[in-house]
Amino acid sequence: MSGYQIEPFPRSRRIVVDTGRAAAKRHTVFGLVEVDITLAQSSLGELEPRPSLTSFVVASTGRAVTAIPAVHALRDLRQRLITFDDVDINVMIEVELEGRSFPMNHVIRRCNSKTLQEIDTEIRAVKAAPQTSPTMGLTGKARAFLHLPGFIRYRLIGLLHRLPHRQRELVGTVGISSVGMFGRGGGWGLGFPVQTLSMIVGGTVERPAFVDGRVTPRTYLDLSLAFDHDVVDGAPASRFVAKLRDLLETAAVLAEV
Repeated sequence: MSGYQIEPFPRSRRIVVDTGRAAAKRHTVFGLVEVDITLAQSSLGELEPRPSLTSFVVASTGRAVTAIPAVHALRDLRQRLITFDDVDINVMIEVELEGRSFPMNHVIRRCNSKTLQEIDTEIRAVKAAPQTSPTMGLTGKARAFLHLPGFIRYRLIGLLHRLPHRQRELVGTVGISSVGMFGRGGGWGLGFPVQTLSMIVGGTVERPAFVDGRVTPRTYLDLSLAFDHDVVDGAPASRFVAKLRDLLETAAVLAEV
């Protein structure tokens, strides 16, 4: 008989379970997008220090949301749509805490007005010193929250989605996670969205493509987009995807350097 180990289910994982239950009640529309980032990859390599691909996507997404703000609107308890001028993007950053790797959420405020370098510097700073993120200041409240009964936690998380100002404060108006850093090659990921617009940055892959009538190698980035269909219709979602694709493929944010 093979051996096995028994250990307590981590208390911190309960928030993930509760969030997944709440997200399952939303009517989510997913989109799998492939973007040619050949120009961006080359241009990023010319900068010192080189910004991460995640920073590049975050900066580009901030500009795209500004152009199509409907995709980060939030519905309140009075059935009104609240659309903020600032684009606050929640990113997952892998940090070292107490000797263990831990995915921590950090909200980058006003991404639509920060440069690529400012965003990249902020992400690197939080990765190096997690205690500098305002998220770490919520540790005490998170512990108290986890002592509540499960059905209360679940309802409170579901309510958060209907409290725009509070949601923006805690998890921003857009969510971006990156899984491409953990493996090689292309691929998409589907998660449960917390914000009206959530994105998972997948891997990159090089493949031949026709450019100006010739076959040439190109680098493609896989993106998974999730829209809350209760708030966003197909037309603005499609316009957002087109705008984001254009910004990424032309590496427009690099022109601001």
